[in-house]
Amino acid sequence: MSIQIQSRLGDYLYLAMGDCNGHKVVIAVGYTYGYADKKAKQFEEASQGTVKYIDISVVKSGDKEKCKTLEKLV
Repeated sequence: MSIQIQSRLGDYLYLAMGDCNGHKVVIAVGYTYGYADKKAKQFEEASQGTVKYIDISVVKSGDKEKCKTLEKLV
């Protein structure tokens, strides 16, 4: 499944979210969905099970609240 938000680069930030000891944390940030997903998977692997990659929150640049939650790529 391909997930796309039609926008110019920089209009949105993609925050990859993870779970670390019961706390929801940001583990990667990117200007594209694919980059945030790739870096989150690398972080999850490097943490050796300490951090579990959950999903990606989409935030419009300049806003404080997320506008959408996307599933991680398989």
